[in-house]
Amino acid sequence: MNKKGQALVEFVLVLPILIFIVLAFIDIARVMIMKNHLEGVLTTIDINASKVEDSEYKIEFKRIDDKEKVTVELKSCLEVTTPGLKKILGDPTCVTTSKIMEKSEKE
Repeated sequence: MNKKGQALVEFVLVLPILIFIVLAFIDIARVMIMKNHLEGVLTTIDINASKVEDSEYKIEFKRIDDKEKVTVELKSCLEVTTPGLKKILGDPTCVTTSKIMEKSEKE
């Protein structure tokens, strides 16, 4: 029996699955890093902010005024590189985070 040939065939069969797992891990890590970054930016936003400047990601800023509260929502999208993961996460993958802040009585 040729053990080297058998090992090569098994490696060729398993290699695409391993590559998919590694690429999916990298893409999910990128999404988690973006979510963490957006939450960090959200903690620095003032209640009177009208936009967000960020050099790392293109962030969409949305402010919803209510009688007593202000909702600030940040959204950013990134391109997923893993082929099968595009169908699961969406293409492009968008990450959204929001914060509800109380209006001060001075306003």
